[in-house]
Amino acid sequence: MLARQITEYETEHPEQVRPDSPTGKVGGGAAPVGDIAHSAPMLSLDNVFDASELIKWEASLTRRRGDAATRRLGAPVAGGYAVEPKLDGAAIAARYRDGRLVQLITRGDGAHGEDISHAIGSITGLPAQLAVAATVEVRGEVLMTHEQFTRANEIRRAHGAKPFSNPRNGTAGTLRAKERPYVIDMTFFAYGAVAAEEDWPFSLGGGHAAVMAGLAEAGVQTTAASAAGLVVCATLEEVQGRVEEIAALRPGLPFGIDGVVIKADDAAEQAKAGFATRHPHWAIAYKLPAVERQTKLVGVEWNVGRTGIIAPRAVLEPIEVDGSIVQYATLHNPAFIRDSGMMIGDTVTVWKAGVISA
Repeated sequence: MLARQITEYETEHPEQVRPDSPTGKVGGGAAPVGDIAHSAPMLSLDNVFDASELIKWEASLTRRRGDAATRRLGAPVAGGYAVEPKLDGAAIAARYRDGRLVQLITRGDGAHGEDISHAIGSITGLPAQLAVAATVEVRGEVLMTHEQFTRANEIRRAHGAKPFSNPRNGTAGTLRAKERPYVIDMTFFAYGAVAAEEDWPFSLGGGHAAVMAGLAEAGVQTTAASAAGLVVCATLEEVQGRVEEIAALRPGLPFGIDGVVIKADDAAEQAKAGFATRHPHWAIAYKLPAVERQTKLVGVEWNVGRTGIIAPRAVLEPIEVDGSIVQYATLHNPAFIRDSGMMIGDTVTVWKAGVISA
């Protein structure tokens, strides 16, 4: 809670951000996650949860851009906002040299990642050879579609392996796995690129949508090709409308998403806004409400925690919730059970909210 309050204050007063602010520290003192240094940091995104927070983010973006007159007038972002799904998978960097895919790296801690080049050739949407002889680093999300996840667990059961609990964990484990006697298919969607040479034939400086179009022309699958698409909106009102459209599409998408990404589309505007240590100022993740499902409460288990506190756990008829098969959910404490009035055999609503709750 305190960290979020500090972040909100710094967002509203960027000129007062201290160099030793805790919001600017990313795993300080921790050992690198992987031994491959990223060519540029693979940052995470800050979050907003509703329309009012989105408005505050745009106000912060306006303050960070341009001269005093621009900030005072609240001039709109040139080029508008690119809006795309926030895919629920594993972020990687794919390095191409002269058009050939030569290395895959996990996001890791954002500064270093693991070499997972053994996965080259097993990821749909990430070609081994580009249509152009360019040297570029493509960044994006690897995931399992619902169909791929179902097939993956069929394959694992056939080989005597434990099924994956959800597509995200299955993707992360599969990317790191070596010398399995079977192949698990995955899918890639690009959301960015880092140029490694001056003569990359497509514009990396014009805007995010232009970069995605260039990568698509080179043969890489991008977020624009996903079922949720990529749309450039001129105003924040249009952005909010698009967020609501993607939220409505969510139940029917062939893969999991955990939000919507909004970016200043124009590269010059991105440069004006700059970066924090953890995230770019010119992009934000709009988190969507948790997906809810109904199932039956079939029992309650009472478990004793490490501190001696007795915690009840709901036993449910198994149900799929946002890509995971859920059979248990926290009931918090006896007072929660009493106040809710729930009984064995009742129909209950479950959702993911960091953890599964009943």
